[in-house]
Amino acid sequence: MSLGNILLIVVILGVFYALMILPQRRQQKNRANMMKQLRSGSRVVTTSGIYGEVVEMGDNTLQVEIAPGTVVEMDLRAVVRVLPQESTVEDPSTEEEENREDS
Repeated sequence: MSLGNILLIVVILGVFYALMILPQRRQQKNRANMMKQLRSGSRVVTTSGIYGEVVEMGDNTLQVEIAPGTVVEMDLRAVVRVLPQESTVEDPSTEEEENREDS
């Protein structure tokens, strides 16, 4: 093998590492930080798009209140995002009514 071929292989491996492995590590780190923020009272979004508030946490599961009086048990891996505390989900129908009143 010539020096040019070895250099080409090293460059290809470097590009592969930069494009495949680094982003995956960053994503894992971000998810771990998000899961550290998760506690009782946190607002979350699940993989199915359900918004709710964490009521109780176990080792691998959590109980989420998705509507007043409706608590469901979920796997921790179902949580996609932890919302900021001040974040609220607005009802789009009330926004439409406000726009009509302004006109």
